Amino acid sequence: MKLIFAPQLLPESSLLIVCASHEERSKGMISRLGEWSPSKTLLLHYSDTNDLGEKHRKEIISELEPRCSTLDFSFEENQVTKNFDQQRHHLRSTIDSHGDNPIIVDVSVLTKRHLLLLLRWLDDCECWDRLWIIYSEPADYEIEGFLPLSFGGSSVQQLPGFSPSPNPSRPLHAVMFLGYEGDRAFATYELLQPKKTTVIIPEPPFKPEWSGRTEKLNANLLSTIGQFSMEKTDSLDPESSISMLSTVLGHPTERSEFSRALCPLGTKPQTIGAYLYIRQCIDPPAVIYSRALRHNHSYYSRGVGATWLIHQP
Repeated sequence: MKLIFAPQLLPESSLLIVCASHEERSKGMISRLGEWSPSKTLLLHYSDTNDLGEKHRKEIISELEPRCSTLDFSFEENQVTKNFDQQRHHLRSTIDSHGDNPIIVDVSVLTKRHLLLLLRWLDDCECWDRLWIIYSEPADYEIEGFLPLSFGGSSVQQLPGFSPSPNPSRPLHAVMFLGYEGDRAFATYELLQPKKTTVIIPEPPFKPEWSGRTEKLNANLLSTIGQFSMEKTDSLDPESSISMLSTVLGHPTERSEFSRALCPLGTKPQTIGAYLYIRQCIDPPAVIYSRALRHNHSYYSRGVGATWLIHQP
């Protein structure tokens, strides 16, 4: 689903989870709350971001202070798993103190690893049936000259909390959601060396004029793979990705002759769709996450585009 955001769509007495970062769109939902207020907010932020991240964190706190109490949780971008382990008791007690009331998560600027770990954790805490998910687009990405959003790859690893590593006794089918980070996608493919490859691009993209960007920024990978199938799913609608994964990997209740790996390098709504597919699987794919060597902070995103409600109970 995807509905253009309006505060009257949100339930009352909700716990809000939002993340501050160097991207201006981390304030997207907060700037559009109108008269609506959460009962409490968990503000996540990355301690290793640049000065803009701290500026946006303070602006979010300033906006929320008259509305509700705000608890601040700091994460290191490259140590999210460790930080989750350190903070899980505090996070769980906060969730439990909220009772059975709704939980709203603004996923706009979470890293995809952080997003998937948070969804898994909330699911394990039996919060899924009261979870609402909000996403704000950027106004644009700063990719003049088609500079990528990150450079190089520092590691490729299986995401903890999900299916074990791909079974080496079966041929590997890798499904790669592609975005604007060609180096990371290429490093992932080179390590996996799958027997079968499916690449999924965001189509339609956030804006019609962005059509073709993903293919151009992944041209090196696409020319290297040779044999692959290219599929398309809506950049904003998780249900589009669920449907496509059911087609290319099989229905969630089926087992496959292939060992499967899923590589989330596309949009965050596509990543949420991937999680919605995985949580239903009896033979789930492993989730392979590649870390960038360096993010292109100077040429990342600018402005705040549309804000969407992309999942509700």
